[in-house]
Amino acid sequence: MTSTDRALRIAVVAGEASGDRLGAGLIRSLRAGPVEVEVAGVAGPAMREAGCRAMLDSSEFAVMGLAEIVRHLPRLWMLRRRLLRRLGEFRPDVFVGVDSPELNLGLAGRLKRRGVRTVQYVCPSIWAWRSGRARRIRRNCDRVLCLLPFEPALLREKGVEAVFVGHPIADEQAPERRGSPPARKDDLLVALLPGSRSSEICRIGPPIARAAAWLKERRPGVRFSTAAASGQGREQFDAILRRFAPGVQVSRESRNARDLLARADLAAAASGTVTMEAMVCGCPLVAVYRVVPLTAWIARIFRLLKTPHIALPNILAGRKLVPELLQERARGETVGAELLRLYDDPGARQTMRTEFARLSESLGRGVNDRAAQAVLALAKAG
Repeated sequence: MTSTDRALRIAVVAGEASGDRLGAGLIRSLRAGPVEVEVAGVAGPAMREAGCRAMLDSSEFAVMGLAEIVRHLPRLWMLRRRLLRRLGEFRPDVFVGVDSPELNLGLAGRLKRRGVRTVQYVCPSIWAWRSGRARRIRRNCDRVLCLLPFEPALLREKGVEAVFVGHPIADEQAPERRGSPPARKDDLLVALLPGSRSSEICRIGPPIARAAAWLKERRPGVRFSTAAASGQGREQFDAILRRFAPGVQVSRESRNARDLLARADLAAAASGTVTMEAMVCGCPLVAVYRVVPLTAWIARIFRLLKTPHIALPNILAGRKLVPELLQERARGETVGAELLRLYDDPGARQTMRTEFARLSESLGRGVNDRAAQAVLALAKAG
């Protein structure tokens, strides 16, 4: 479908905020490259600012968990039909699905049958669960751009063309760790990071808030802080803190999670991208995660989980480096006990920081440019 008399048309679809940021970096590198490009797709504010014409907004597709997806299926099917129609009118040369595999693998399959070259940017976590998706990836995608160094070899074993482009967190310069050591161990600063999605905050916020209250009773000098989330997320977590940690003062001095993690001595955080941010910033942490009971039941009954770990630092390390408290174990007293163990053991915190520094070196640099080069190479090959 490539034409020599017009700009290269690239469709980029990002179904949530993290994908919007990653897609924006890709678009900036594409637009700065040697080939004239026209970019359109599903975009959030970052991608629009980078030069993407938004067919639909990313926030309309942001749903987390199997059970949650089922509840939203009618709306998502309607949006998908509308998106496919608009993509057909755009007639892209290359389609890039950024993360959100439940949405993007299906779109890639439809577009590939029309002759469009297709890219999945962020490897679906087949190494963790639902490994059978590799067949669908092979069928629907011409190339996968991987963020984790072990993923390309795994995909190639499944017959999928894949390239490691690096992780965006490694490109974002970690803020220098600031402040002098506390005068007493009771003066440590603990970051409370329950996630960014409303559904995450609803499930993970309460055990983290309870853990803060539990720890405050045992170490009265402890200080707590949380990052400035979106307006709705901020209000939601503030309400949770008032209910489950009344009287516990939690400051909100940092602009974002990374700035806070650079200052904090310890963190309780939702298992996800923020655990990688903690790793790069050298902040020891306890990872907490809960999904709705139906999603957890489906995962257990069908044995969908294929890895003993879910926190990304543990997956990279190949062992339990970061404490993980999931589902029924994600309670205030259990999260608090893990925080207390690290709080009272500076040697354990230093061991975690040392391993974090080693793992951070494996993440690579230049993700945006490397991803853009891989997309352009595929377009040229087509």
